[in-house]
Amino acid sequence: MRDEKTCPDCAERVLAQARVCRYCGYRFAGAPPRSLLDWFRRPADPKPLPELLLDWGTELSADEEVAFFGLCDVESDAVFVLVTNRRLVFFTQRGARKLLEWTLEAVHDVEIEGRGRGASLRLSGELGSVTLRHFVSETALREAADALAPARGAQG
Repeated sequence: MRDEKTCPDCAERVLAQARVCRYCGYRFAGAPPRSLLDWFRRPADPKPLPELLLDWGTELSADEEVAFFGLCDVESDAVFVLVTNRRLVFFTQRGARKLLEWTLEAVHDVEIEGRGRGASLRLSGELGSVTLRHFVSETALREAADALAPARGAQG
């Protein structure tokens, strides 16, 4: 008699040593992904954002609140953008290395250029200017612009 276990996804019986259910494709704990697509199907990391930022070497102060966090392009590189009530931080998409950090006071101008999928967000400050493109959606772009609105309002 062979040892079997029940798949928690489809309730079919499979061999106890199986790493993948032959009926539905469920991956039992510890099973390596079969293909590149399986990496994209993995559940998202459930860490809260402040804890994730700590892993990336950035700590939020007690009075610092996240106003926006999202993915976009700067030049031809994908970056994560963090806007809090105190600062603007750019992280690399891979390796989560901090690229650039500005205080909100250093941001002098926030301007949305274009509309729809081609819209971009141009930021100017003491250290130069940067254009953010290819947000997940136009709504995300506007959320980032709104999060930077206090910086824009403080200058005008």
